[in-house]
Amino acid sequence: MELRRLRYFLQTAREGSLGRASRSLGVAQPALGRQIQLLESELGVKLFRRVPKGMQLTEEGEYLREALDHPLAQLDLALKNVRSFGARVDVAFTMGLPPGVMQVLGPRLFLRLSRELPNLKLRFVESDSASLAADLLRGLVDIAVLTGVTPDNRVFRSEVLREPLWLVGAPGSALAGRDSLPFTELEHFPLILPSAPDSLPTLLEKLAARSEARFVVTSEVDSVDLAKQVVAAGAGYTVLPPLLCRDELASGELVAVPVTDPALDRTVLYAVQPLWRVPRSTYNEVEHVIFEEWTDAVTSGAWPAEWRFDRRLLSTYAG
Repeated sequence: MELRRLRYFLQTAREGSLGRASRSLGVAQPALGRQIQLLESELGVKLFRRVPKGMQLTEEGEYLREALDHPLAQLDLALKNVRSFGARVDVAFTMGLPPGVMQVLGPRLFLRLSRELPNLKLRFVESDSASLAADLLRGLVDIAVLTGVTPDNRVFRSEVLREPLWLVGAPGSALAGRDSLPFTELEHFPLILPSAPDSLPTLLEKLAARSEARFVVTSEVDSVDLAKQVVAAGAGYTVLPPLLCRDELASGELVAVPVTDPALDRTVLYAVQPLWRVPRSTYNEVEHVIFEEWTDAVTSGAWPAEWRFDRRLLSTYAG
């Protein structure tokens, strides 16, 4: 089956009209229609039904569109990158970082990669870790830092950090003046937490079950900034790593204490998509820049966390 025919199908599906698709592809409408018919004949199904305003996908057509969209985009990018091996120009690379991590690592990585690897066509994406894990599997992100989330087994990943999680409240709250808080007392502090698929509520549930303790969630807020604002106003408490509230702690807008017995912390992973799309030599260079800057962020105190990664594992992810 010709890839060209599949690309014609996808463009027709996007445009919803043979006429518009033929104009955007630069192909005569009768020829385009013939290619769609040949594809339907090969597959033995109807992919489109005619409607007053153009072409509408059948159930089979919608399935094929969803199945082809990302693989063909990846194939096009791979072919483009292969052509760039000799000239080493315009190699596309996408880095995914969660909020907070983007502020610490994003500028460091962007500036250094731009300077040392001018052949890279950089794209940085800020999103929650669950979304980044899904994007890795779909090939939309090449490398990501994931906090508190373990991706699908097909994604290459390794634990790099364990970062503490603190109970955060307003300066005049019951946390003021405390050095720590036993997990068994957490039930006295009404929590404002993110909703699923964030891993924090699940983590608290597991620890509560083991400790025969309990906690109370009064509200769900999926924005770290909003959570900090309402907590600072005295609406409740939240749980955050120091990285995400260090400025507010330094300015006195918030107070925070570690939770103990058991301690609260979360895993931070380095994750790479299963089908690496850039030259191996480029990947190795990118990897070393990431880990040099990441190490510096932790050792300098910019990212409060415990380093767990074995540097001997470097350059094993691209296969």
